[in-house]
Amino acid sequence: MGDHGPLFAQLLFQTSLAVMYLITRLAFEQGMSRFIFVTYRQAVATVVISPIAYFLDRNSRPPLNMKTLCHIFVLALFGVPLSQTLYFTGLYYTSSTFAATIMNLIPAIAFVAAFLLRMEKINVRSSRGLAKVCGTFTCVGGAMIMTLIKGPSIEFFKYFKSPKSILLFLDSGSHLPSVNWTLGPILLVSSVSAYSTWIIYQAWVFKDYPAPLSLTAMTLVMGTFQSGVVSFLFERSKEAWELHWDFQLFTYVYSGIMCSALAFLIQSWCIKNRGPVFAAAFNPLCTVLVAIIEPTILHVDIYAGRVVGMALVISGLYSLLWGKANDGVGKKVQTEDQVESNKMQFQEESYQDLEEPLLEVVQV
Repeated sequence: MGDHGPLFAQLLFQTSLAVMYLITRLAFEQGMSRFIFVTYRQAVATVVISPIAYFLDRNSRPPLNMKTLCHIFVLALFGVPLSQTLYFTGLYYTSSTFAATIMNLIPAIAFVAAFLLRMEKINVRSSRGLAKVCGTFTCVGGAMIMTLIKGPSIEFFKYFKSPKSILLFLDSGSHLPSVNWTLGPILLVSSVSAYSTWIIYQAWVFKDYPAPLSLTAMTLVMGTFQSGVVSFLFERSKEAWELHWDFQLFTYVYSGIMCSALAFLIQSWCIKNRGPVFAAAFNPLCTVLVAIIEPTILHVDIYAGRVVGMALVISGLYSLLWGKANDGVGKKVQTEDQVESNKMQFQEESYQDLEEPLLEVVQV
C-alpha cells in the first residue's frame, strides 16, 4: 500500500462508522436497549484489544498505582457511560445523519475547553488564530441551525429511495423509537461535551502513564463495569440482557470490533504516520455517507435546514483543522528561528502535548 496506506485505512474507518450509525438505528427500531448496547459494545472491544495491549506494551507498561486507577475511573466515566450513553440515546431520539454530524463538533468543543483552561493560545491577528475562532463559531452556528430550523423536505432524495424500507424486512415496525428533536440534540451536545472533556483529560493521563494501548484497554474494562451499572438501573428485564443469534448480536459485535477496538488502532497508526490533522480531516466523510444512505434505505426525510447546518458544521471543522495545522507550522518556524524566549518555548512544548488529542476523534 505504501504511502496510500493511511488513506485506505481512513476510508475503511469512516465507512465502518457510517455502517455502525445505520445498523444501530435499525437495532433500536427492533427494540434493542441503548443502555445494554453500550455495555455489550464495550465488553466486545475489551475482549479484542486487551490481548493486543498486553503483548505490545509488555516492555513499556509502567506499574499501576492508586493515582493511575483514579485517572482510569474518571476517563472511563467520561468516555463510556456519560458520552456514549448520552450519545446513543440522542441518536435514538433523532436520526443517524444528525448524530453523525454532531460528532464533527468535538474538535471545536475541545478547542474551546482547552482555551478556557489556558492550554490553547489564540492570536486573532494571525490567519491561523482567526481560522480557529471562525471555525468554532461556524460549527456551533451550524449545529444550532440543524436543531432549530427544519425547512422543506428535499425531494431529490426520493428518487433514490428503495421501494421498501429495510425495516420491513427486519420486522421492526412495532418498536419504532419516539422522535424528540428537543431532548435528542441536547443529549448529543452533552455527549460530545463529555467526550471533549475525556480527550483533554487523557492528555494529562498519558504523561503519567505513557502506554496508550494499555490505558485504553483498562479504560474499556472500567467503562464496561460502569455502563453495566447504568444499564442495570434502567433495564431490569432479563429478556433485554439475553443474547441471541440475531441482528442485535451482530450490532454489538460489529460496533465493538470495528468502531472501538479497530478504530483505536487505525487512528493511532494514521496519526503516527500522517499526523492528527490528516486523521481528523476524514471525519465528515462518515457524515456524508450516512446522509446519503439513511434516506435511501430507511426512508428518512432530509430537510433543507439540516443540510445547510450540516454543511456549516463541516466547513467550520475544516477551518478549525486548517488553523491547527498552520499552528503547528508556526511553532516549527519559531523554534528554528529562535525568536521566542525560553519561557514561550516551554509553553509551546506544553501545548504541543495536547495538539494530537484535541484533533483525534476516536470512539472508544
